[in-house]
Amino acid sequence: MAYPHDLPNHLYIKFGENSSNAYSSLRKLFSSLHNAVLVKERYILLHGGVPTRAKTVDDLAYAHEKHPREPHLEEILWSDPWEDLTGTYASPRGAGKLFGENETDRFLNMLNVKVLIRGHEPSQEGFKVNHSGKILTLFSRKGSPYFNEQGAYLQLDLGFKAEKAFQLKQFIRMF
Repeated sequence: MAYPHDLPNHLYIKFGENSSNAYSSLRKLFSSLHNAVLVKERYILLHGGVPTRAKTVDDLAYAHEKHPREPHLEEILWSDPWEDLTGTYASPRGAGKLFGENETDRFLNMLNVKVLIRGHEPSQEGFKVNHSGKILTLFSRKGSPYFNEQGAYLQLDLGFKAEKAFQLKQFIRMF
């Protein structure tokens, strides 16, 4: 986990003296979740963004074991795409990086996939497309504290071969 973070404070407000038990349970849950999902020759699914120093798929698979020595996990969880940026820039969120389309291209080519599907970032419509259609961001929460009007999720046939994220719009469900 990125540190410092405010999850323990939120848990204390909600659960009081039992907050440390809730935090421990969440840490166990988080450790059982996958870092990424790779749909061969089609898609890579991540929470946040591109791990800019990743060289192989193993860097994704074992990012949690290499953390914090290597930044892969932090970037997978907390990075965001940014238009009109080449390379990376420190994220104003305090963890992860902002990354440009050249980083997206390198990463997708390394994995031999066409589209990065991610979450992590609010969008007024519940989804957005970045980097010339190479990234689809879905945000499945609406309202406070983000004040976006729509949430969205993807109901995708994994056999569908999209070349660009724009082609996935038919599978987006908004609420």
